[in-house]
Amino acid sequence: MKYIFHQVDVFTDSPFGGNPLAVFTESKGLTNEIMQKISKEMNLSETAFVFPSANLLADYSIRIYTPEKELPFAGHPTLGTAHILRETGKVPGGSYIIKLAMAAGIINVASKDLGNFLYMKHPLPEIRLPLKCANEISEALGIPISDINYSYCPIQIISTGLPVLIVPITSLDAIKNITVEPNKLKKLLVALGTEMVYTFTQQTINANASIHSRAFAPGLGIGEDPATGSAAGAIAAYLYKHKLLPEQMQNSIYIEQGFEIGRPSSIHVKIEQKANELKSILVGGESVTVIKGWLNI
Repeated sequence: MKYIFHQVDVFTDSPFGGNPLAVFTESKGLTNEIMQKISKEMNLSETAFVFPSANLLADYSIRIYTPEKELPFAGHPTLGTAHILRETGKVPGGSYIIKLAMAAGIINVASKDLGNFLYMKHPLPEIRLPLKCANEISEALGIPISDINYSYCPIQIISTGLPVLIVPITSLDAIKNITVEPNKLKKLLVALGTEMVYTFTQQTINANASIHSRAFAPGLGIGEDPATGSAAGAIAAYLYKHKLLPEQMQNSIYIEQGFEIGRPSSIHVKIEQKANELKSILVGGESVTVIKGWLNI
């Protein structure tokens, strides 16, 4: 049987940048085992599978797989899937709010700006206590402990749908020098109760960027992620909590990622607050469709 898929680059306005994603728009009949095998075959950080939704409040249900396992939520698959659903006419365009049901709940996606920008609304953050594991992290990332800015900002796990270990790095040069020890990092993340480390520095390549980041998830089969939408929500909550950005920039956070692996990405985050309380986090960007094909099973 033939299953049609689209490959889309997410968090970029041009092909071969951003984070590539495969989207299977008609997935009825695929089993968990087959979806996992397809994800390994596509060999991308994630593959999304679209199903009719059993929930009347959602337009579609989606399942998200890395080459190693299924995820309850991920950022660029959510936005990339919404982009393809709009492009193929399966949902209306314009200001229509696309509602996608997944294990983490129903995620709303909508256009907030002119052009090809789509934003997803993240769940409110779950913030864990700061961690004291800089030595272990430095060994796993292959950098000296002096490159970790833990005296200025805490090492902390935050989730806005997917738990992420956030590690502040002192400089752009230091973050470029990260050389992950996959086995050490995988063991450390398992011990801490997460599967991804997200490193960032406030030194950037683009003058108008807020932070420069790199993300690694060896346990998910992701050596380095070019653009991480789920972590963008978590880092926005982190920046807000620790007052690392001027208030006037909180509604226009621009994250650059993927430069070290040749896939420059632009992730945009809007924080909505009221009376100094975080009310919502919107993560978005542009997407470009690059491939349409089919898979024989």
